[in-house]
Amino acid sequence: MSKKQRKFERAEINIEVSLCYLQDDIRIVTTQDVSQGGLFMLLDNPDHYLLGEMVNLKYDNPLSDDHDSTENDAIIVRCTEKGIAVAFVEMEEF
Repeated sequence: MSKKQRKFERAEINIEVSLCYLQDDIRIVTTQDVSQGGLFMLLDNPDHYLLGEMVNLKYDNPLSDDHDSTENDAIIVRCTEKGIAVAFVEMEEF
């Protein structure tokens, strides 16, 4: 995807993220980049993660003014040899 097609600009930021996937134990992983719409996580076994599956992430948001602790549900949108890209899921209030 080209930069012009991106909805949110990426920032090359390495932060630790608690990653919860299906019934797996929670893992601490590192990001390669972060945007307002998602992030890319570096993984040693990216083939374990399936496109379209949901994950839960907890991290200190480097894009917020006070680096607030954040929890997001996200969907896996891309898998590479280096890791996975996820897009944050926004839930509408009922």
